[in-house]
Amino acid sequence: MARYRIADLTVQMDVSERTKQQAKPYLIQQDGPVDSCLSLDCQRFLERYPQLKDLDTAQYIGTGAVFAAEVLAFYGFQFHASAVMLEGKVYLFSAPPGTGKSTHTGKWRRLFGAEIINDDKPVLRRMNGSWTVYGTPWSGKHDLSNPVSVPLGGIAFVKRGEQNRIYRISPAEAVPAMISQCIRFGHRDCMSRQLELIDLLLREAAVWQLFCRNDDEAAIVSCEAMKCDEGGK
Repeated sequence: MARYRIADLTVQMDVSERTKQQAKPYLIQQDGPVDSCLSLDCQRFLERYPQLKDLDTAQYIGTGAVFAAEVLAFYGFQFHASAVMLEGKVYLFSAPPGTGKSTHTGKWRRLFGAEIINDDKPVLRRMNGSWTVYGTPWSGKHDLSNPVSVPLGGIAFVKRGEQNRIYRISPAEAVPAMISQCIRFGHRDCMSRQLELIDLLLREAAVWQLFCRNDDEAAIVSCEAMKCDEGGK
């Protein structure tokens, strides 16, 4: 089984095709102990979720789900968002599929020279009292990913709107959107741990509601607001 460095963890897994290709930047040559050994019966997973259509997709989705459960033990969780890095901070844009979060972060790339570190399922970990964002191999259909760790700058939940506007929201206001964009584990202990981390994150991070038309002005509005914020401190 090959070894990978994902979210500052040494992960051992035997993968092929899409998952192996997207995990290449995370591949390491290292002996010694591992933090996590991902094991998945792809055929059984596909039988459980036939909508995935084929074994390759089942492996990609399934290994991501297994890792999401494993990382909880290391004060981290996986979050459905597009993560863009600018001037040493990462800003997360989260929304249901088709809303335009990847289009929005693409504008950050073009207009401001930002870099996507993950376009689908980054990991957030609380390290030494602060939150760090990590790229992962589970990076969506366009495979936009970077094996880096960068401090969190802020989180925006994206909705389409007739006007471009952004404003801070409270932890209580953010909870439903946050939970909807995280894996809902069937195992009670996993779900409880994830909810504890979400609660902590929302109390400590700058969280925003963004309404946008998905034009260039929307990116300018969000960038100016989120970069100027100091986490509410």
